[in-house]
Amino acid sequence: MAEQVDPQWVRGGWGYRVQTQDEAFRAIMRIVSLAPGRQYVWRGSTDRRHRVRSSLLRELIVDEAEPLPDELLVRQNELAILREARAWGLAPEVGPLASDLHLLAHLQHHGLPTRLLDVTHNPMTALWFACEGEDDVGGVLLAFDVTGLPTYPASDPQQQTGGLPSEPLAWGLRRALRLSALHAQPFLVRPTVPDARTAAQEALFLSGVVPRTGPGGGIDGLPIQLGRPPGKEKLTVLFGEGRRQAGRPTKLPFCALVVPPDLKATIRNHLTALNRRRSVLYPDVDGFRDAYRGSHVDLDLGAVRSVVSAHDDVDAGTR
Repeated sequence: MAEQVDPQWVRGGWGYRVQTQDEAFRAIMRIVSLAPGRQYVWRGSTDRRHRVRSSLLRELIVDEAEPLPDELLVRQNELAILREARAWGLAPEVGPLASDLHLLAHLQHHGLPTRLLDVTHNPMTALWFACEGEDDVGGVLLAFDVTGLPTYPASDPQQQTGGLPSEPLAWGLRRALRLSALHAQPFLVRPTVPDARTAAQEALFLSGVVPRTGPGGGIDGLPIQLGRPPGKEKLTVLFGEGRRQAGRPTKLPFCALVVPPDLKATIRNHLTALNRRRSVLYPDVDGFRDAYRGSHVDLDLGAVRSVVSAHDDVDAGTR
């Protein structure tokens, strides 16, 4: 996989480097309360050098010097993956009438490459992901203003009654992508019946058609209208201590809060007070397996009750 071009969040004018845990929490609240009625979703990356890209777009990039894959190439690969997933027999896992959109969300949940981008309603969850590991490199918390964007349930029987009687399972995703192209905006996908992990992370997906011209700002493959970046000075005013002052941005379609490497562990410790920890955010067997393999589980042999070898365990019976 090709090495990504550093998005340079701060230098590009869309990012702000927090210096303390207090500043990180204050910055989140300043974004949330910038203007009434705005809605944000959040994404955390433990490596600030990672650009905003879907897993499918990342997989299709061979050379960073070449133009990004366009919508046609992404769509061709998406349909091929969906076709193979159905041939593999995965669709019945999510229901006998699983639409393409529903199956796509299912594949994304299990780590397959899709155009869906994992985000959350909860900024503290995303902040935990920004600080969860790789303490030798800075993390980043990304905020997206999604006010007014269309939201589609991953599974909706009405999606199958549209204008494509020959392909009822494909219509919902095709319609979402067509409207995304016409209005040059992304859309949200909401899990219909969230499992334990999705519910714990308050997760949903951000997606959209690959635009003909990129929005810049370190975002690739999403039709987000950014406009001019607020710049360091306005973000400094917005996130500064004390009462709000003049000079802050009036709107913030996107913002990247960069967390220095030496601040990650401190923020992780503070987030435990908000019940943000690995066992809570990954409350399933896969989460326990990954934590065990990643040395995040400390086995306390001293807490195990008195052990008797099976060779000497006469109390267990002989027959």
